[in-house]
Amino acid sequence: MDDLMIMATGLMSKETRRIDVAAQNIANAATPGYKRELAFDQVMGKLAQIDPVAGSATGVATDFTPGKLQHTGNPTDLAIQGAGFFEVATPTGSAYTRAGAFHRDAQGYLVTTQGWRLQSADGGDVRVSENDWQVESDGSVIDHGVSTMKVRVVDVDDDKHLVRGSDGFFTSADVTPADVDDARLSQGFLEASNTVVGSDMVQIMEAMRRMESGQKIVHAYDDMIGGVLQRLGDM
Repeated sequence: MDDLMIMATGLMSKETRRIDVAAQNIANAATPGYKRELAFDQVMGKLAQIDPVAGSATGVATDFTPGKLQHTGNPTDLAIQGAGFFEVATPTGSAYTRAGAFHRDAQGYLVTTQGWRLQSADGGDVRVSENDWQVESDGSVIDHGVSTMKVRVVDVDDDKHLVRGSDGFFTSADVTPADVDDARLSQGFLEASNTVVGSDMVQIMEAMRRMESGQKIVHAYDDMIGGVLQRLGDM
């Protein structure tokens, strides 16, 4: 009997997690640079790396497959072609992202919506004039015809070292990301979320059906226990 309840509660817990993950993906379908999450059992046979922290605790992995590039025409929007991440300076240290929706602050720095500054290859902050500047495909910043710096693009040998934060940015565990020397950037473009809404909707529907099966097992268990107790009471 106990094994039956363990099986049922385990099934319901796993499917609840699958629903939460799919719902999170759908909610971020329009978020630039967002990397979809996968429930642990979805990872088998897929090219995704398990988050060393979240994976062990919640069975959640991250799919780092690049999203499509979308043209915006905004000069402060940047997208990476191929592997790599932008590095931004946060109050707690460096963080990494594929979301290149930057803007120019009052001091001329390219920053995220949180105000975190985009980093250059020489370790400084990327700063540009109000106009007459551009970012070349190799990341070089040309300001009034002069090459002033280069946008830093970094990567890690194994994505499992990247830990997703609550803000959607990643931090690096155990290793220091290395510069991507041959990185290619596109100015005026953003990388779209790699969420596959149709797939996540199917995941939710399938999980709901399996949860119903788990609930039926629990109800059947309750009925059996109730019957046993009633018979014992009649003795």
